[in-house]
Amino acid sequence: MISSDEEFHEWLLATFREEADEILTDISQGLISLEKAKEEDQAELIEQVFRKTHSLKGAARAVNLKEIESVCQNIENVFSALKREEISSDSGVYDLLHRSITVIYSLLSSNPSSEFISSEIVCALRTSLIEKKKGAVFESDAFPEMIGSNIPPSGCNNVLDISSPYKSHFEPTKSEFSAPESIVSGQETRHELQPGGRGTPGHTPGTDTVRISSHKLDQLIGGSDDLLTTRLFITQRLRELEDMMSTFSLWKWNYSQIEGDLHQIREFTYGIQKSSLPPDILLPLERLIDFFKFDHEFVVSLQHDLSLHIRATDMDRSALEVSTSEISDLIHDAVLLPISTILSPFHKFVRDYSRESGKLVDLKIEGGEIEMDRRILESLKPALMHLIHNSIDHGFETPDVRRARGKPDNGLLLARVTPHSGSKVSIEIIDDGAGIDREMVREIAVEKGVITSKQAPQLTDEEALWLIFRSGLSTCREVSELSGRGLGLAIVDDVVSRLGGDVMISSESLKGTSITIVLPVRMATLRGVVVRAGGQTYVLPLQQVKQVIRADPSLFKYRGSRLVARIDKETVRVVLLTQALGIPDPGPRLTGTAPVPIVTMEYGGRQIACVVDEVIQVQEIVVRPLGSLLKSVKRITGAVILGDGTVAMVLDPIELIQEAFISGRQERPVGKTEREGRRILVVEDSVTSRALLKRILEMAGYLVQTACDGVDAFAKLKEYEFDMVVSDVDMPRMSGFTLTEKIRTDDRYARLGVVLITSLDSVEDREHGRAIGADAYLVKSNFEKDSFLTVISDLLSGKPSSEMEKTG
Repeated sequence: MISSDEEFHEWLLATFREEADEILTDISQGLISLEKAKEEDQAELIEQVFRKTHSLKGAARAVNLKEIESVCQNIENVFSALKREEISSDSGVYDLLHRSITVIYSLLSSNPSSEFISSEIVCALRTSLIEKKKGAVFESDAFPEMIGSNIPPSGCNNVLDISSPYKSHFEPTKSEFSAPESIVSGQETRHELQPGGRGTPGHTPGTDTVRISSHKLDQLIGGSDDLLTTRLFITQRLRELEDMMSTFSLWKWNYSQIEGDLHQIREFTYGIQKSSLPPDILLPLERLIDFFKFDHEFVVSLQHDLSLHIRATDMDRSALEVSTSEISDLIHDAVLLPISTILSPFHKFVRDYSRESGKLVDLKIEGGEIEMDRRILESLKPALMHLIHNSIDHGFETPDVRRARGKPDNGLLLARVTPHSGSKVSIEIIDDGAGIDREMVREIAVEKGVITSKQAPQLTDEEALWLIFRSGLSTCREVSELSGRGLGLAIVDDVVSRLGGDVMISSESLKGTSITIVLPVRMATLRGVVVRAGGQTYVLPLQQVKQVIRADPSLFKYRGSRLVARIDKETVRVVLLTQALGIPDPGPRLTGTAPVPIVTMEYGGRQIACVVDEVIQVQEIVVRPLGSLLKSVKRITGAVILGDGTVAMVLDPIELIQEAFISGRQERPVGKTEREGRRILVVEDSVTSRALLKRILEMAGYLVQTACDGVDAFAKLKEYEFDMVVSDVDMPRMSGFTLTEKIRTDDRYARLGVVLITSLDSVEDREHGRAIGADAYLVKSNFEKDSFLTVISDLLSGKPSSEMEKTG
């Protein structure tokens, strides 16, 4: 309840800011639509923007924000003149109107300099109107210092800070990953204003739509997570009951050991020898025998009752699991927002920033209605900003260069959203610019020390492309407020990895570049490996965990001052978790014969072996955010309540891995792996499967060549030397089976390894593959990247590497 006039005023202002945010976004998009619209469609768009501005003016008057009211009044005057065709629109007018919107954003943030700037923008709008009525061409650049040039980023909590000047979006700090609340405040989805579209005035939202604050949605999600925690508690209680039940087995065994003796004592006590026993012994003995009989019946009854109780508890747990899953799905559906929520406001940014950069770029959004978890959208916004900014800065050419290359003056930046396999979404940022110059990337990478001059020519074009995601590498020679630091795409890679997604890139010279992000639709419930180290319990998110093993101490050794281990035929850096966390406890000994529990983790092509005291279990976890006092604690991302009520810290595997490689700040050279030089021929008629296998093997460090079927493959075997063939089975012209038979009957390829990967999973097909000499037979329906690479690595162990050379 609002208890005072002051509180009511604050509430009213907050409500106004939220409404203003929606209206300003609609006006901005309406202006962009107007610039692109045909003359016959402009009248309706002008009417829409005019009414939106009028609504904002009225709302500002209601909360006594005179400066915003004044700016809106003068914007309204311009549109009134456009409606009456007293003036015509041009780029100068549109630039000024966009700057006016920026000023209103600044006024909403209570920026101290805004009042002065608002008076200047009002003056500029009035001057523009007078000049246009006289028939003069108005130049918005006549007011370069007073209109939106020095407006700091908006601080309004409910304003999406897209239209402010752009510096704030590119500061490489952790705070950057906290998106403004406006995109997640539960407001209705906004659509770009178009004639006859949903953005038309008078469109009334359905009665089934309500406004709810993001804070309340967060509380609902928190309540859903609490239900999951309760379910974990019940699962733990059930496990404890089952443990209790197991103690009855021990009781039964002990009872069985004395059952014969009890029978003899009973016969002796109640039989013919009864009269020979003294009375002072007989009575206690009868009582003891009766107690053993009662005890047996009581324990059997208790075991039966406990069994029924366990069964009932398990049914309750199953019912609770179904209910909590349904409730969780419903709540998480409620926080799904159209991706257009964060993409649409980029229209204004693209327009303003491209012109500021001397370029003309139009943004087109496809699939913006597809929905994603708002928490993912929060984290994704800065990554998308970096990608869009990067395309404008480095991808697009100036109009004169585009004209010389036969392209239209205006570049097209396409943000395409499509459903991906499973519960994932693909977001493509595609530009029709100049593409990425691989040779320039190689040169700059050498200059920056990312790779050596010897490594540069050895990189494939694809490997050279991936260099742009390395921190510190930028193709921009000059460092400015927004460009040249080499952080943008590194941040994109980091954000997407932390969200459990993947990044892919392709580029064609003079035709453009495409960067694809694949992300889950929802924030899934996490699973984690629960471990103990230094007497404390910790959780490692399963997302970065590669495997959990007990390693022989002989696998550990020192290389200089660095501890490493030989795992799966790879040399991996070792991190003692107690040491990484600064715990005095020395942890497990790496000498002797006792196996050492380790968790291997991988991120960004780097791998570490984390030594712990004990691996307890793998379970679902609900990560709780840390309080403000613990937010800056390194290597910790949150806390969880385990099923037994224990509070455990959730560790940050990415930070642990990065710190393990921090020595000398030297990154692992691209393409330099222990597998360097091993050549593999991939044979697959499907273009997609062929590209996927090639990518997996190349990322693992192998040199890969491809063939489209058995005939093509056998021709390449005659021309080049390979260490292994990875082939599909069902292919035109020559199948994988026939190819394997030809390889095995030719003495030249006697030592060549052959791995068949196929959808044929019958026992007969497997046996046939082995019979004709295949070294491994993998079924596509069960394909796992790590298992596949392990098979390849195992089969290649001990084989000499070879260079790619023609054979006569």
